[in-house]
Amino acid sequence: MDEALAAYQKTAVGGCTDAPGCQELMESKLRAAKKLRIALAAEDQAEFGEPIRLVRRAERLANRYGPEGLGSRGGYAAVDEPLREAVSWLAVNR
Repeated sequence: MDEALAAYQKTAVGGCTDAPGCQELMESKLRAAKKLRIALAAEDQAEFGEPIRLVRRAERLANRYGPEGLGSRGGYAAVDEPLREAVSWLAVNR
């Protein structure tokens, strides 16, 4: 799980300046977050239920906005919020 969290954090460090760049960054974040979600579930699904739920919420929002919507300011922010909450939860509760 620590490796998956570190990989996500490394991916999340970057920023974006235009819609295609933001779409690419968010898609990378979602791929890394999925790996983190799987690692958390494998370690202890009950203990890490909240961050798992938050990552799933981000994945559902990403599906709703679609790939092109991830590059928009609103779509990016909506999907990024639960991902940030999941990482914050892990920082406080691990």
